Amino acid sequence: MPDTASYETVEDLLADREGESVHLECRRETVDRAVRFVHGRYARRRCAFYVSTDRGFDRETVRSYLRLFSRLAGGAVAPEDAMAHFGLAPAARTQVKNLTNEQRALLNFARMSLSEPEVVFCERPLADVTPATRGLVTAWMGQVADAGGVLITAGEPLREALLMPGTAFYEEDGVLREAKTAVEGDEEDGAGFAGDEVRVFKVPARSDGATLLFDPREVDFVESVNRANFASVRGELYPVSMTLDELEAELERYGFFRCHRSYIVNVQKVAKVERFTRNSFNLTLADAAATQIPLAKGRAEAMRDRYGWR
Repeated sequence: MPDTASYETVEDLLADREGESVHLECRRETVDRAVRFVHGRYARRRCAFYVSTDRGFDRETVRSYLRLFSRLAGGAVAPEDAMAHFGLAPAARTQVKNLTNEQRALLNFARMSLSEPEVVFCERPLADVTPATRGLVTAWMGQVADAGGVLITAGEPLREALLMPGTAFYEEDGVLREAKTAVEGDEEDGAGFAGDEVRVFKVPARSDGATLLFDPREVDFVESVNRANFASVRGELYPVSMTLDELEAELERYGFFRCHRSYIVNVQKVAKVERFTRNSFNLTLADAAATQIPLAKGRAEAMRDRYGWR
């Protein structure tokens, strides 16, 4: 597999990947620089921006706020359609100052949709949306990507960045590095565990100086973030010293699947497999947070074959 790309500055990254969708796990300073760069580089295209300081106009209602931006955008998309898509119709007469954080986030997405943007920049797009409404946001972003638009997100944790259509990067020691998505040996996917011997395995993790030994059935998924590995158990992340390759070899017999270079998922915990765009997928887990895990394009077919899903 070829080496992944790295960039000394976010400006270098965005210039080199112009016209592509990219997603950045990065510092606040890098987010600000990315916003300024996108403003300048894509000035001649229809752009829509959503950053953490976008709070709307407090005295406007949801309807009047969206009507204003619909007029500014030329009226191609009706405010009522935007409200309906993002579940804001019941709050149409509510003043912006009285909206919840989630409703404000949805209002910003509705505002952006009115201009039918070719380029979308979002700071932490999934930060304030709950599992119940996350699908409304990702569906719209998927539509933008499928129509040939450019999606740029920044500040989101790597797990969320990997869910987006495009290429994810993480910032480490001031350098932006591409997050690998393919699993080594994809083209030679093994047959899996075929033995019948009895073996005991516990997932060893660390917490407050103690070693915890988790039954594999307790583990929802294992993820690799910034060169460190973590096991997710009941919504908490615990550091694990074993490599993902070592864990994959042990956990496969317990119904785990390497769905992404950085993720091993307990398939028994998967509630839904979704196609995000034509070329991106995610897995939704049956936990309280409806956690979403990326499913690499090259692993989707292997997963369907292994478990007989069609």
